[in-house]
Amino acid sequence: MRIRSVRTRFLLVAALLVVMAASSGLWSVATFLYLSTAIDQTVRDRQTAVAWATSLAHSLEREDDALLLYLSGRTETAQRELSQHRRDANAALEALAAHEDAGQWDGLRQRIEAYRRAGDELISANRSENSLARYHVAVNPLLRQAVTECEALRERHFDAMQMAAVMTRDRAVLGTRWVIGVSLLSLLLGVTAAAWLARSVLLPIQQLTASARAIRSGQFDGRLEEGRADEFGQLTEAFNRMAESLAEYRRSSLGELLASKATLQSTLNALPDAVLLFGPGGGLVDKNPHGERLLTGLGCPDAQALNELALPDSFRESVEVALAGTPQRPRPLDFQQTMRVHLDGTQRSLMMTAIPVRGWEIEPGPRTSGFGAVVVFDDVTEFAKLDELRSELIGVASHELKSPLTTLRMNLLMLRETVDRLDAHQRELLDTANSGCDELELTIEELLDVTRVEAGQLRLNLDQIDLRTIVMTAQEAFRTRFEDARVKLIVLAPPDPVLVRGDAKRLANVLANLLANALKYAPSGSDVRMEVGAGQASETSDAEVSVTDRGPGIPPKYHQRVFEKFFRVEHATMAADRPELRLAGGTGIGLYLCREIIRAHGGQIACQAVDDQQGTRITFTLPLARPDSNELDTQSA
Repeated sequence: MRIRSVRTRFLLVAALLVVMAASSGLWSVATFLYLSTAIDQTVRDRQTAVAWATSLAHSLEREDDALLLYLSGRTETAQRELSQHRRDANAALEALAAHEDAGQWDGLRQRIEAYRRAGDELISANRSENSLARYHVAVNPLLRQAVTECEALRERHFDAMQMAAVMTRDRAVLGTRWVIGVSLLSLLLGVTAAAWLARSVLLPIQQLTASARAIRSGQFDGRLEEGRADEFGQLTEAFNRMAESLAEYRRSSLGELLASKATLQSTLNALPDAVLLFGPGGGLVDKNPHGERLLTGLGCPDAQALNELALPDSFRESVEVALAGTPQRPRPLDFQQTMRVHLDGTQRSLMMTAIPVRGWEIEPGPRTSGFGAVVVFDDVTEFAKLDELRSELIGVASHELKSPLTTLRMNLLMLRETVDRLDAHQRELLDTANSGCDELELTIEELLDVTRVEAGQLRLNLDQIDLRTIVMTAQEAFRTRFEDARVKLIVLAPPDPVLVRGDAKRLANVLANLLANALKYAPSGSDVRMEVGAGQASETSDAEVSVTDRGPGIPPKYHQRVFEKFFRVEHATMAADRPELRLAGGTGIGLYLCREIIRAHGGQIACQAVDDQQGTRITFTLPLARPDSNELDTQSA
C-alpha cells in the first residue's frame, strides 16, 4: 500500500517509535518494580528468619546454662532463669513458624521438646554425684541436636538470600540487555524512517529551492515534475502555476515598465530644480539636466558617487540619513544654511531635501535591497536676498530710530522737570509718552539684538549669579502690570541659592519676554506661575526656570516654530477662530531672542502644553555653576 500523505508518513513513523519506546519503558518499569518489591521482601523475610533462628539457638544455650546452675546447687536461681529462657525460646520458635515449612518446623519443635523432657527428668531426679554424668550422656547431646538444627535452618536462609541476590543480578542483566536491544532497534528504525522521510521530503524541497532561485535570476521557463499525490505534489502544481503567471506578467508588463521609465525620465527633465538619484550603495544612478549643471558648478561633472560630490557636511549627512532609510525631519527655513554655487556665471543659493526610496524602485533586480535617495536642490537665491535685505533693513531702521527716540526722551525728561505746573491729565499724558518710549526702546533693542545674533556678535558678560535674584527682580518689575490686568503672579523658588554662570541683564530680558507673553494671553482672573528649580549638585545637573500661563495654549505642531524669527502663533492659526487675539501686540522676535540667549549660555529652551491642555509652559535650563567658577568672563555668541 502506498502512503499518499506526508502527514500520514510522519504520524506512522512517530507512532511506531512511540509504541517501541512505550513497550520498552513499561517492561523496564515492571522489571525494576519487581526487583525493588518482591526481591526486597524476600530478603527481608530471610533476614528475619535468620535473626529468629539465632535468637532460638541463644535461648536454648541459656536454658542449658540454667540446668548446669541447678546441678551446682543454686536451685531457686536456676528455676527462675530456666523459666525465662524457655519463654524466650518459645517466642522465637513461634516466630519461625511464619518463615518455615511445617515439616521442618515440626522437626525442630520435637527436638526441642525431647531436650526439655530430658532436662526436666534430670531436675526431678535426686541430685547426686552422677547427675553431671547423666547430663552429659542424656541431656547435652539433645541440646546439640537442637542447636545444630537451628544453625542448619539459618544456613538455609543464608543460601536463600544468596540465591535472591543472584536472581536479582540475572534479572537486572536481562533487563539491561532488553533495553539495549530495544534502543538499538529503535535507533535502526529511526535512521531508516529518517532516510525514508528525507528521500520523500528533502528531494522535492531541493527541487523547489532550485526552481525558486531560477525565477529569482529571471528564468521563468523552468517547471517542476508533477505526478505526486501528497502535499508536495499540490505544492509543485501551485508553484508551476505561479511561475506561469509570473512569466506571463513579465511579458505583458515589460513594455509598460519601459514606458513608465521614459515617463519618469521626462518628468525629471521637466523639473525646474536640480535632482540627483542615488542608489543603495551611494552611487549616482540618474540626474536631470539641472543636476548636470549643478555637478559642473560643484567642480565634479564626472562624479559617480556621493563621496565624490563637494557638498557641505550638513547636506552630506542628510543624504546619508536618507540612504539609511530615515525620512528627513521637517526643519525651519534657515537661509543661513544654504549652499552657494556658481551656476552659469551667477552665484545661486540652494537648499536641499533628501527623501529615502526603496532600492528596488531605483535599480530593479532580484538582488537589490536597502534604500536609495532622491535629492532635490531648491534654488532659493531670491528668498535669501530678501532675507538679507530684511536683516539689513532691521539693522538700519533700528539704528536710525535710536537718534529721534533719544531726542524725544530728552524732551520728555525736560517736561517732567516742570511736572508741578501740569494738571493731572497732562501728567497722565506725559507718563503714557514715557511708557511708549520705554516700549519703543525695548523693541529697538530687540531688533538690534537680532542683527547681533545674525552677525555672531551677541556678547555675554558672564558672572556667577543667583537665578532667584533675577526671578524676584522680574516679579517686582511686572507686579503692577499683573495687578492692573487682574492676573495673579505666583513665584516658587527654593530656599537655597541657584547659582549659574550667566549674563544677568540678558537673562532678565529672557524672563521679561516670557512674563510679557504670559500676561498677554492669560485671561483675567487666572494666574501665571513662575518656578525655579535645581538638580542635585553635579557637573551634569541643570537649573530650570519655567513660566506657565492659563491662556488658550499653543497647538503641538507650533511648539518648535514659536522660537523662529518673526513667527506669531495668532497669525498662523488663532486669528481665524479667536478674533480677540488678533490685536495681541508683538514683533515675533521675543522668543527667538530668548532661544538664542539661552543657547549662548549653553542651555535649552522648550515650549510645552500644560497637563490639562489649558495654557502654555515655557521652560529653559542652564548648567549649574561650579563652585570654583566665580571669575568674570565676557564671550561672544
